[in-house]
Amino acid sequence: MLLSNTRSLKLRYTCAFIAFGIIFYFLQGPIWPPDNGRSAGGLFASPTTRIPEKIWYKLGPKGLSDQSKEWIDTCLKKNPAYQREFLTDASADAWVRTKFAYRPDIVELYLALPIPILKADLLRYLLLFAEGGIWSDLDVSCGDTPIGEWIPETYRKNASLVVGWEFQTVDEKHVREFATWTIMAKPGLRHMSMVINDTVNALKSKAVQHNVTVANLKMDMIGDVVWLTGPMAMSKSIIKSLGVEKENINMGTTPYRFEPVLIEDVLILPGYSFSASLQQYKPGENPGPALVTHHFAGSWKNNNGGEVAGSGS
Repeated sequence: MLLSNTRSLKLRYTCAFIAFGIIFYFLQGPIWPPDNGRSAGGLFASPTTRIPEKIWYKLGPKGLSDQSKEWIDTCLKKNPAYQREFLTDASADAWVRTKFAYRPDIVELYLALPIPILKADLLRYLLLFAEGGIWSDLDVSCGDTPIGEWIPETYRKNASLVVGWEFQTVDEKHVREFATWTIMAKPGLRHMSMVINDTVNALKSKAVQHNVTVANLKMDMIGDVVWLTGPMAMSKSIIKSLGVEKENINMGTTPYRFEPVLIEDVLILPGYSFSASLQQYKPGENPGPALVTHHFAGSWKNNNGGEVAGSGS
């Protein structure tokens, strides 16, 4: 009888311990990065060991202009091994429906967005999270350095996300931001998950602020696109994901550097890499080569926030 009671007591303790372990696990929430590719934001993608050799472009209703084709050809002809995909409004909508079917809130919001630049910003983050590769705006041309050499060999093993400073040589009163016209990423990154979730929440909040649905947002309601869904918004989310807000890496008070900087798995390229024309280097400073040039076509800078089918703009 005593042996039976002892075994029963051990069994109870074992069951209680297992139950406690299960409860503790679920209370902790998802842990990044588990093998199945789940991020803390409920997004899924298959992790890879390298950045996919694919360049993503998004066309407006007017299609590809001769000038944009000329700029794009500088990238495609110099990097013939890279795949390229040109998404239209319709194919981008279909892609989001398929890839993010497990996040109906994202699909619903994306399809409802009436302002092209807001959709374009969110789309680049979704593409880079789900499939990875290189996002490039239509008004970006490539320099002489092949894409395969953009990441210095020292960092190729560890760099999962590659961004470049848009404004690096700012004064002490200003804040730096990463350029969004060119971004490189492996799929499934928690950083892009953070960017996506912050962007979705910001758009929902903006609609609530004006007491409208997302589908009824207007350009005069959204304020500065740069801060809502664009470069500053993305930069803040990545810095938050890295947990380096207090290090002030994006503040003008922090001296700028001419070399790439790796923070965890995020490689930050100097301003001259993706945004040479916007830097104001001092005499005697010798920046490196421009990897890309942004030509600032500004197709989104109109009353519609971009090209709208049938609008003539």
